Amino acid sequence: MNRRAFLTAAAGLPTTAAWISRLEAAAPLAVPVRSASMWTYLWDIVDEGYDTPLQLLKENGLTHVSLAAAYHAGRFLLPHNPRRKVYFLEDGTVYYEPTPSLYGTVKPLVNSYVKSGHHFGSVRRAAEREGLGASAWVVCCHNTPLGTAYPSIACVNAFGDPMPHNLCPSSNDLRRYLRGVVCDLASQRAQRIELEAMQFQGYAHGFHHEREGFALTPAHRFLLGLCFCPSCFDRSTPSVDLVPIQRYVRKTLEDYFADPPSTTAINTLADLPQDLFAPLVAWRKDVVVSLAEELQDVVAKCGTELRPLVSLDPIARDMVGMDVARVAAITGGVLMPGYVKDGSALRPVLGAVQSAAKGQQVIVGFQVGLPESGGKEEFLSRMAAARDMGVRDFNFYNYGFIPLENLEWIRKGVEG
Repeated sequence: MNRRAFLTAAAGLPTTAAWISRLEAAAPLAVPVRSASMWTYLWDIVDEGYDTPLQLLKENGLTHVSLAAAYHAGRFLLPHNPRRKVYFLEDGTVYYEPTPSLYGTVKPLVNSYVKSGHHFGSVRRAAEREGLGASAWVVCCHNTPLGTAYPSIACVNAFGDPMPHNLCPSSNDLRRYLRGVVCDLASQRAQRIELEAMQFQGYAHGFHHEREGFALTPAHRFLLGLCFCPSCFDRSTPSVDLVPIQRYVRKTLEDYFADPPSTTAINTLADLPQDLFAPLVAWRKDVVVSLAEELQDVVAKCGTELRPLVSLDPIARDMVGMDVARVAAITGGVLMPGYVKDGSALRPVLGAVQSAAKGQQVIVGFQVGLPESGGKEEFLSRMAAARDMGVRDFNFYNYGFIPLENLEWIRKGVEG
């Protein structure tokens, strides 16, 4: 029974007002939030002068800053940035000082901010002066410049077309690069490394000016995004023969492209032949789990947490090869963006992830900007639901994008 229900029940008993008062004073309070981190970018901190944004975060209940440390392209609107209002990112760069000896064939692309003396280390030191922790936010398998410069690490679809914006987690060269990234950031005292896109990405995971003249179902997009690169063939197991799977994918898509109306409807993963695709889905999860093991081994002695981002949608997790239970068991927890309408919509999906994580930490991320957040009422509803379900750790998206007055939502949500 929660505190409100308990007090309501107590108020209906034949007792004195003084006794009810004592019960209210003794009733357990909501479990306090343990960590509240704001996703942000290096230019947010540098352009506003380090101290100003970090002090604002602390004043509004934030305990950490999650700084993008390896990131992709973007065009961002920055409403309260004093130097610029629209910013085009340098694609696929890192925002820390890399140690060259940690990397093999694939080398990190260093952002120009780093070259001018601003980087994860400088933000971490400034955050510590304000009493804030610093986490590193890393995009793993979505990097067009790296996929273009090093074609062997890029995914290849069933037709042999390279997909340079999607890097393949089967690739040993990519794994060596990612081990270098997390080792660098752990050695630079990141308290937590948040791993976005650690899994297979698929066809629909964002490039520039995408164009399609066909109505594609989720199953079509899944098939188009499957990887058949040499690394996947090398890593495949006897239970997964990629040759007939590739043959099926090509024929199915070619038939649809040639005559959509006459093609048997294939809408979801369940419509695909399970003798081919059930083992494939399980094997792709094995690939991602083994990558999580490699990265966890790197940071195990550094006191740095790894928290992979996982979708709230179980079907989406199957499509990209994410096994919440096994990954959470390896890393100690996961980070789930809770991008839903309100608390009632959050409860079932959060409960499912908590159940899959089997007692490991589940951090929940929420939108704070407009219109994505829905507004203050919806935001606080999600916060209340998550806290009621035992969540004590939160991330918020994103400092540079939101009206500064919306930071007050976070303070209210954290205070409960």
